[in-house]
Amino acid sequence: MPEVLSQDEIDALLNALSSGELKAEEIAAEANDKAVKVKPYDFMRPSKFSKEQIRTIHILHETFGRLWSGKLSAVLRNFVSISVSSVDQVTYQEFMLSIPNPTIISAFNLEPLEGKAVLEFSPTLGLPIIDRLLGGSGEGGSNDRELTEIETHVIRNLLDDCMDFLREAWASMIDLQPSLKDIESNPLFVQIVPPNDMILLISLEARIGNLSGIINIVYPYVLLEPILSLLSAQTLYAVATRGSSREAREKTSGILQAVGLPMSVELGVAQLTFREILALEPGDVIILETAVNEELRVRVEGLEKFLCRPGLVGKHRGAQITQVLEEPDQVLHPAVRRKH
Repeated sequence: MPEVLSQDEIDALLNALSSGELKAEEIAAEANDKAVKVKPYDFMRPSKFSKEQIRTIHILHETFGRLWSGKLSAVLRNFVSISVSSVDQVTYQEFMLSIPNPTIISAFNLEPLEGKAVLEFSPTLGLPIIDRLLGGSGEGGSNDRELTEIETHVIRNLLDDCMDFLREAWASMIDLQPSLKDIESNPLFVQIVPPNDMILLISLEARIGNLSGIINIVYPYVLLEPILSLLSAQTLYAVATRGSSREAREKTSGILQAVGLPMSVELGVAQLTFREILALEPGDVIILETAVNEELRVRVEGLEKFLCRPGLVGKHRGAQITQVLEEPDQVLHPAVRRKH
């Protein structure tokens, strides 16, 4: 409620104005400062996402575009560039009216979130890609047609890879599992939310050689609502400073564990002159500077990593590890490798 002045206060105010102690311009300026700031608000298109959330989504999909373009470049054997063109808040109906018919549109899940998202790109971009994957020149022929059954199968394999890169891009914020569901040519068959529901529309500009087009990704507000609090630059950078996700570390560890490394057991060392080496013949015996009961050294890629005792494993020679060296020898490639 506005403050109501008494008659005495009104008289005092008028007297101050008459005497010049108070100026009307000062009263007007003070009233303007205290006035409520009014912002226009469109109830038909309410803003559901903050600027910071939109900026975070932009960063995530720049990463996604970079990852997917690398894969497409290798598959299509052509230069591919995918970058975010715009991120807008619109209604689902506005999006549906803006895309051609027929088109290439697919719905996908984002588990554990409830609901579906949409990925769409026009046949002017999709059909040349399919033609290139099938061994053609990338022309694509007529773009005003629906996909054949074979073309749908080819584009599904392509979009399955797309889902993997989308999961990897989101992994910096939250562990989501995108999975492709339906692929349609008629956008009217893909109704994931009511027409007036707000969505986040990410438009990516794709350049494949001399060809260019737009790829759209649609996230309904109801789908992202449970994780809106995570969509901030602070969370994104905090996750980045903590390192890669657990899944990424496990994947990297699995790849490294499958890498083969040369491993050898050093039976001993003997010092010979160059003349003695030249005089060696089959049947000569070289005396090593190693006692019979002394532990041998195990080298991994030239590094002394373990101590062991030699023996037999069935009919094969073997070595039993007895100790792990905490500070292995730093000589990676010995100048002289001796065989005994």
